[in-house]
Amino acid sequence: MRLLTHPIFLRMAGAFIVAIVVMIVFIWIIRRVRASLLGESQVKVRPSETSSTDFTLAAYQGVIQKYKDQERELARLRDEERQRAAATEKVNTAVLSQLSSGVLLFNSLGLIQQANPAAKTIFGYASPLGFHARDLFKGISAVRSAAEGDAREGPAGLLDALERCARSGQGAQRLEADYTTPQGQKRVLGITLSAVRDPQGGGLGVACLTSDLTEISDLARQMRLRENLASLGEMSAGIAHEFKNSLATISGYAQMLQSEKEAAIVANFAAKIADETSNLTRVVTDFLNFARPQDSGALLESNHEPIPLADLLRESAQACDLDLDLQVPSELAITGDLTAWRQAFSNLLRNSSEAARSGVRAKVRVSAEQQNSQLSIRISDNGCGIPKEQLEKIFIPFFTTKDRGTGLGLALVHRIVSRHGGAIKASSSEQGTEFVITLPLQAGQQSAGV
Repeated sequence: MRLLTHPIFLRMAGAFIVAIVVMIVFIWIIRRVRASLLGESQVKVRPSETSSTDFTLAAYQGVIQKYKDQERELARLRDEERQRAAATEKVNTAVLSQLSSGVLLFNSLGLIQQANPAAKTIFGYASPLGFHARDLFKGISAVRSAAEGDAREGPAGLLDALERCARSGQGAQRLEADYTTPQGQKRVLGITLSAVRDPQGGGLGVACLTSDLTEISDLARQMRLRENLASLGEMSAGIAHEFKNSLATISGYAQMLQSEKEAAIVANFAAKIADETSNLTRVVTDFLNFARPQDSGALLESNHEPIPLADLLRESAQACDLDLDLQVPSELAITGDLTAWRQAFSNLLRNSSEAARSGVRAKVRVSAEQQNSQLSIRISDNGCGIPKEQLEKIFIPFFTTKDRGTGLGLALVHRIVSRHGGAIKASSSEQGTEFVITLPLQAGQQSAGV
């Protein structure tokens, strides 16, 4: 009992009780703080979870709405595309129906899949759909190439071109065909074939564009007839003029011979008559040479031996009063008919000699050069030139600007050059005239030096 009442014991007991009370209070405070913190955490966490869920749902609904908007946009674009396609088809149909040219579409088997009204009218069928090409073209009697002019009888040429176009995809050159409709009407058709392909390059068939050239062909034929008649009239006028002048001269000298006694004057008059007779003979000979039919194949094959061009030009210039400047390689040779070529170059050089200015000696320069696959021969003089309005007529038979000329020289030159597969053209100025003869190498030139 004395221990319990001891002051030290009492202090220690009091300190222990105070420590327990402090501990209890501390633990109670910690629990309160903890409870408070947990309550705030729960209050904060729940709204966050709710917000996350709402966001996910809103995002999902946004994606759905976006897809719906895109679907509506695609539907609108499809509608617009259908409308454009319908409008395009309408325009195409209207254009095809209004075209004056016929349009046919053949598939790869040669069957007609489409035909516009003009094609039905041109070919004379009310409905050619489903026809095969050989059935549609059976009325064709001849097919010609518009560029080359070669012709084939029957529709075989057109059917071959159609097959090649469908097989290779390469369009044919423009063709012309003589066609008779089922009703018996004769027509001249212009036909162009083109391959039709899809955007991926696959063949869809062949398009056939057809034009009725009957009226144009008739007009061209009438124009050729008028030109031939005009040429015939000009030729006749030329011959009549030459004969009239020569006969008048002969008649005059013959009348003077009747009253003339001196032998020298008689001999002179007789020589004049002989000259005029020779002139008439030359007119007739030139005309016969020009009018005589010639076969171009026979002309080209008449002489396969090369003709030295330089020697030929020197020989042709001997009978002409001129100075010849020859710029032609000695090894250069041409082929063909020697007589014809000699006549052609003699006429050209004589023409240059006669075109010399008064008091000026004629000078002619001849050169030759290879250009690609052609041989060009240039003949230039220093004459008085040819007026522009007359230059286009110089190759017309019997057209001449000379007082005494047949007008057949240059026409003969043009014919000879053409018969050898070549071409000739002329240019002129106050300084002189130049003729250019162009010949294909395979037919007109045999020289390794050019």
